[in-house]
Amino acid sequence: MKNRDNSLIEDFALIHDGRCILKTGTWSELKNAFSGEVEDLGEVTLVPGLINAHVHLELSHLRGKTVQEKGFTGWIKSLLSNPLYDLDTEAVRNAVQEMRDSGTAFCVDISTRNCAQVASVLDELGMGFYACCEAIGVQTPKEKAKFFPQKEFEYGRAAGSGHSLYSTGAGLLQRVKKANDAAGLPFPIHLAENAEEDEIVAHGTGEFAGMLKGAGLLADCGNKGLRPVEYAEKLGLLDEYTLAVHCVRVAEEDISTLLERKVNVCLCPRSNTYIGEGRAPWELILKSGINTCLGTDSIASNHDLSMWNELEYLLKNIKISLSSAEALALVTTNSARALRIDESYGSLEKGKRAVYTTVPARLEDLLF
Repeated sequence: MKNRDNSLIEDFALIHDGRCILKTGTWSELKNAFSGEVEDLGEVTLVPGLINAHVHLELSHLRGKTVQEKGFTGWIKSLLSNPLYDLDTEAVRNAVQEMRDSGTAFCVDISTRNCAQVASVLDELGMGFYACCEAIGVQTPKEKAKFFPQKEFEYGRAAGSGHSLYSTGAGLLQRVKKANDAAGLPFPIHLAENAEEDEIVAHGTGEFAGMLKGAGLLADCGNKGLRPVEYAEKLGLLDEYTLAVHCVRVAEEDISTLLERKVNVCLCPRSNTYIGEGRAPWELILKSGINTCLGTDSIASNHDLSMWNELEYLLKNIKISLSSAEALALVTTNSARALRIDESYGSLEKGKRAVYTTVPARLEDLLF
């Protein structure tokens, strides 16, 4: 287990009541002070439960049903050839269980039409979560509009999110952001994801723009000559509550803006490769000091929902060296800070949720 000073604690032990951590220390220190059932995990490295900062669980029935490496427009066409929003509750349940089995303890789910239903599955299975209702469309919201369910859950909360600058009207994005801010919730939005977005935001043109226009979903963001991050900044969407997802196509000026505004960035490396969008400038983003975390995106744009596999892919392909603490932070502490859940998740400390996992044997050498 990693300590605050980034050292490994040998002989680590934690005492919990099934819900919260009561005390941490070494086994030799704690064994005589407490009584109860003991679980010896053996010679492993214990870490906090992992956090998947971006996933679309309502698409869980689409495993293997989309094209790979054909670019965003090609992927979207294959996605739309399927029944997108016919929720398969069993597929969602299996996906959540898959995440749990691979060490994930909290996720940020983005649903376009099935937010409450997915939230119920997450709650039923004891997964910590934000269930985000994704705002998409160019309509002007009514004055007293609600953007996410006002429902109580045991393990998570409902929230709002914006789909993108090109598919969600500026007024709607601003209203959802304001509603999340008022509730103290993070605001996720796909940002600077692909070349199609660049063209639409700058000029309002391109094949994908035509597809959106035909569906009545093309937001009035074009002909401004701006990059996506510049336009998001102009709309007032960027601050410490914002979770900018993907950031594949960010210039150095954009990275400076994101850092200055204290925006959190969620990278989805394997999804970007699966779709064929290129890859984010991981090195520049991480070296800048931006609080950065990882997500899998959906099973329709990835091979699985394992955060260990996501981290492994990044570490094997990144061109700078990360310490073990910096690498693990991408799926634990950084994520918890970005999502404002660090009072309960992200580290193994007294008072936090008793959720933990172990580093897979194949990653021990890569991490340590």
